[in-house]
Amino acid sequence: MRTLWKLTKEAARYKGLYVIAILSTFGLTMVNLIAPKVLSTMTGLVEKGVDDAALTSIIKLSAILLALYLLRVLFRFLSNYLAHRAAWYLVGDLRSRLYDKLQCLDLGFFHDKQTGDLMSRVVNDTRDFELLYAHMIPDIITNLVTFVGVLAILLSINFKLALITCCPIPLILIS
Repeated sequence: MRTLWKLTKEAARYKGLYVIAILSTFGLTMVNLIAPKVLSTMTGLVEKGVDDAALTSIIKLSAILLALYLLRVLFRFLSNYLAHRAAWYLVGDLRSRLYDKLQCLDLGFFHDKQTGDLMSRVVNDTRDFELLYAHMIPDIITNLVTFVGVLAILLSINFKLALITCCPIPLILIS
């Protein structure tokens, strides 16, 4: 846990990129929660029958839906690109620090170590931090925000049904 805390301090240098990536992730999640409601409203209008007023509403809702889908593309791009960029900068910094540390070690340390093993540690182990900072953390944030958003929508639609639906969640978390 201490190692992750140190890495988080290292990643703080790129907090601007991470903040924009996280905000983009929130925006993407909100768009993903709003778009089905707009589509549902549009479907309801078509189902009732199309007259001039309904056609005007459908055109407006279509424009809103198009804007939401374009925002989805923008937010996904920003989220993925900036998170990966910050994570690869972090990996580059970590590799440089590891190289500097290896240069300062005593020759006795290298006596029983093979060059390939050391290279593998430096390259592959630092690459795993990219997976953590560019994939796992944004995915956890997205899943938590989506869960809270869907729960809020369920609670606003039918409070009792939402509570019944959420009963197994503590059991799932325990298991």
